Amino acid sequence: MIESLATWFLALSRREKILIGILAILLGGTVAVYGIYRPMAGAIDRAEERYTQSVERQTRIESKVAALKKPVADAPRSRNGAIDLFVSQTAGETGIAVGKIELQGDDRVNLVVDSAKPTALFGWLARIEADGVGIETLTVSPAGNGTVSANLTLRAN
Repeated sequence: MIESLATWFLALSRREKILIGILAILLGGTVAVYGIYRPMAGAIDRAEERYTQSVERQTRIESKVAALKKPVADAPRSRNGAIDLFVSQTAGETGIAVGKIELQGDDRVNLVVDSAKPTALFGWLARIEADGVGIETLTVSPAGNGTVSANLTLRAN
């Protein structure tokens, strides 16, 4: 078979040999890109995504285990100052940007969080609940890029 291909190729004119050579280079490039590079790049991307999901899952599990091991407090800790100042300060410390905050009386506040990581948002909510701030209403919506937006009404206990 190889001998017949070699004989065929030798019988071609110079122009035909050049065209067959260019065809072979293009075919080799196509096989390299679509047969080797793209499948490998896709596999690497999927592996990175699985790794990221695994790290996030491990972090959630570790935080749940830590919460289960933590002794339960008999009463929530008390907080000092106005609720709106306390909420905005603790949100800022956690890295949550509060878009809008409205004081509704002395012990109630309504706020909008435009974008936050879900783990940070719910961790912050657990922290302020431990400090004596209860959640009356909570609406969470996906905001893209793995973040959420939230509309909350909080009250002082």
